[in-house]
Amino acid sequence: MTFRRSWKGDEWQAYALQLVQRRHGPENVQIVPDSVGGDAGLEFFTTCGCLYQCYAPEEVSDVKKAASAMKAKAGRDLPKLVKNKEKIEPILSGIPARRWILLSPFLDNKDVVADIRKRGLAVKVEGLSFLANDFEALCHSQEDFAGEIEQLKALSLGPPLSVDMPSPSDVSAAGETSIGARIDDKLGRAYGSGAAPIQIAQRRDAYIKAHLYRENALQQLRQNHSVLWERAFQTLEAEETRLIAVGATSTLPAEQLEASTERIEASMAKALPTLPTGVVVQIAVGTVSDWLIRCPLDFPEGS
Repeated sequence: MTFRRSWKGDEWQAYALQLVQRRHGPENVQIVPDSVGGDAGLEFFTTCGCLYQCYAPEEVSDVKKAASAMKAKAGRDLPKLVKNKEKIEPILSGIPARRWILLSPFLDNKDVVADIRKRGLAVKVEGLSFLANDFEALCHSQEDFAGEIEQLKALSLGPPLSVDMPSPSDVSAAGETSIGARIDDKLGRAYGSGAAPIQIAQRRDAYIKAHLYRENALQQLRQNHSVLWERAFQTLEAEETRLIAVGATSTLPAEQLEASTERIEASMAKALPTLPTGVVVQIAVGTVSDWLIRCPLDFPEGS
């Protein structure tokens, strides 16, 4: 199973909370607000004594740098158990802390484990009143929550949909393939000789960009939001079937393109109301691009 590695801090914290709540039960997890005086070294804890601190490294490709950042994070936050003991004790109110867990998207380097364990032992010898005799400091990642992640996917509660816009170089490269040539041909027929070549090229690039975005978005839905992906797939299949069986709503190619895009947007917004409008629009335009490439949407010569 492949897990997403790159996260924004707040985004990872919100998702990590879902994982912890799925494991321990929402009623057994308490968030520690940080708006007044910080979070005292823990972002949420459980009634069974697990103290969680979330951290998403900015560096996701360099294993050594990511490990160094994770060790530094533990080095800052584990000592806060000692520094903020007078704050933490009333927060836990008798719950013995058995585990302090740094929860990160990934864990690649065993040195992180050794470093956090060492720091945990140093905290343990401080004899804090709220630490259990079997207190341990650990580092967990998404791999430790694989079961919970699958449960969230089934409920369409996976990680937030985050789709990067295709880069100009990706669009340019795709435009030089048979895909670009086919879209050029279709748009040339749709807009006729009255359209300047530069206008056709700009429209082609817009359709290619949306097509690449659509493929990335649908892939993420399939990996992390299986229910939403199924709805999106069924919606797009239904619209394509309708187009093939009934035909376009207009005989004018430019109006066909606009009408098809609007129909997909409306259907997607109805079937997946939780998707941001911008994502729906990109998927709609990308689907029309897909139809131009595969020919469900075609224009005769001399249109």
